[in-house]
Amino acid sequence: MIFSRLSKDKLLYILVNRTVIFFFVMCLLILALYAAGTLQGFIDSTQLFLLRLYESLGIFLMLTSFCGFVLDIRRCVRAKRKRYFFRAGGYLFLMVFSIATILMVMAIIALSRGTG
Repeated sequence: MIFSRLSKDKLLYILVNRTVIFFFVMCLLILALYAAGTLQGFIDSTQLFLLRLYESLGIFLMLTSFCGFVLDIRRCVRAKRKRYFFRAGGYLFLMVFSIATILMVMAIIALSRGTG
């Protein structure tokens, strides 16, 4: 069995890392689709759906990045290796990226509602 060779901690690190990569790629694809839809004239309901989808994916990205950050800090403290600080910094960057883009998307949604 493949799982018998891996420790539970290593499996957790792999799972969190791949989940973060998945959510990051999905967020980039949704933003690219939103930009393409803006240029090609998608209807407003489709654009708002894409923004809401990005908002939920961004929240998941933020949460999984936080989990990866905590796991890498824990791993760095236990193993006393400084190379895990770089990975923790990457997770921190993705957390800040997701928070900034979520706020931007929320602002776009609020502005698109208008005053009426």
